[in-house]
Amino acid sequence: MPIKFGMVTLLTLAAFCVTANAMQVGPWDLDELSRVPKWEETDKAAKEGMTGILYSSIPYDGNPVQAFAYYSAPEGTAPEGGWPAVVCIHGGGGTAFDDWVKRWNEHGYAAISMDLEGHFPVSQTKGSRRPRLSTDNPGPSRVGVFGDHAKPIEQQWYYHAVAQVVIVHSLIRSFPEVNAEKIGVTGISWGGTLTSTVMGVDNRFKFAVPVYGCGFLPDSDGHQGEAIKPGRQTDVVMTNFDGSAYFKNVTIPTLWVNGTNDNHFTMPITQQSSQAVQGPSTLRYQLEMSHGHGSGWSPEEIYTFADSVVNEGTPLVQFDKPKVDGDQASVTCTASTKITSAELLYTMDSTSVWPERKWRKMPATILGTTINASVPENAVAFFFSATDERKMTTTSEFVMSP
Repeated sequence: MPIKFGMVTLLTLAAFCVTANAMQVGPWDLDELSRVPKWEETDKAAKEGMTGILYSSIPYDGNPVQAFAYYSAPEGTAPEGGWPAVVCIHGGGGTAFDDWVKRWNEHGYAAISMDLEGHFPVSQTKGSRRPRLSTDNPGPSRVGVFGDHAKPIEQQWYYHAVAQVVIVHSLIRSFPEVNAEKIGVTGISWGGTLTSTVMGVDNRFKFAVPVYGCGFLPDSDGHQGEAIKPGRQTDVVMTNFDGSAYFKNVTIPTLWVNGTNDNHFTMPITQQSSQAVQGPSTLRYQLEMSHGHGSGWSPEEIYTFADSVVNEGTPLVQFDKPKVDGDQASVTCTASTKITSAELLYTMDSTSVWPERKWRKMPATILGTTINASVPENAVAFFFSATDERKMTTTSEFVMSP
């Protein structure tokens, strides 16, 4: 729903400062980014039920920057303490998505989705395929896969994108209908990569859901890793931007969502990221999951996970690490609802790059809190999945067969 603030309220909010993160993490000045930014409503790119926002970000090449965002809270009266909320970070080719905001609104969350490349979510000419309309004061746009790595850090897109996410978090925390202690962050593809970084930079978030994107990018044999590996580019990324540089700071619950054959972010780096964070971590590998924004915000497990953290909801099924004894594999689960089905997913391909490996599945047996299955001959890697009576599915880590 649109915000209805008077001018006095706007000025008060713009002057308000959150100081919880008065420190430097990586190249970012969190004292600066934690201040509520100056912002204004805009009718450009108007969508029914959305508040269009232009908020001030850090300068680019000495010039002021404004970023565009859609914001809305659920219909009706906010619960005591305010609505839980989420910051939504788009991926490559994406922008501010009102549909994404609505999806979270339908699940009882206020949400904000911003464009991180200086655009409004409309084309320059209505109905055309021309590039999106720029804001009056745009920041940098993404240049391939860290293609601007040779520039000074302050001129690189990723540096500005992280800053804009932290700043919009500071903004949504200031809205009176939002519970500032119940805000999470989620992102898709490049947004998942940014989520992996931001959750270790901004410690005010209460949960995080990276979809596809993750950390340890140069270790991937998918598109991202191949593009980053050469020389100095790797050093710049791993020192300043990759989530792995900040995972030691992450103590909040995280849910990692990816497909078995993602071309950009492979299963090993998703798992490596999941293992590196310091808080509780849940995995959801989906067989041949398609890569896209709609596919990335569709899984209901994302919203159930958020509820389990900030709304006292029932948790998703949790897995211990699978064990192997000969051709028998087993895993112990923790489930607050009945597990209704389980599967073993496996691949026999040990030579192809991870995005090209063929995965198969077969039923597994549920015995109380243990799931077991016979591992097919010639399987080189496998993992378990479990679906509960709510039709919520999570998975174990994959393990390599002995």
